[in-house]
Amino acid sequence: MEITSFILGVCAVIVLMMVVGTLVNYMTTMSLKKEINGLQKEVENLYRDLETKEQQLYDFGSGLDQNLRDELEKLYRHIDSRVDKTVVGTSQQIADIYRQLDKLENEGKSVING
Repeated sequence: MEITSFILGVCAVIVLMMVVGTLVNYMTTMSLKKEINGLQKEVENLYRDLETKEQQLYDFGSGLDQNLRDELEKLYRHIDSRVDKTVVGTSQQIADIYRQLDKLENEGKSVING
């Protein structure tokens, strides 16, 4: 009878240890599951932030590109304006030179003829 009581006591302790072990494992699993869910949400937030930053970077790059094109267009217009003014000024000077040459030529003819 003592042996049966001893065996039943040992079995009860073993079953109790298994229940406690199972409970500890369940609690640990639940804790890890919560932590994994929290980390998954954090990864999703980081991914969303990364997409937002990527879009902002793309928009910034597009803005820089447009700004560069606008500034180049202004520069081209300015250069074209200056070239036109130079051409007009040079054309007027050449026309003045031809007028003076014509005048000198006419004076030279009148001196020779006259």
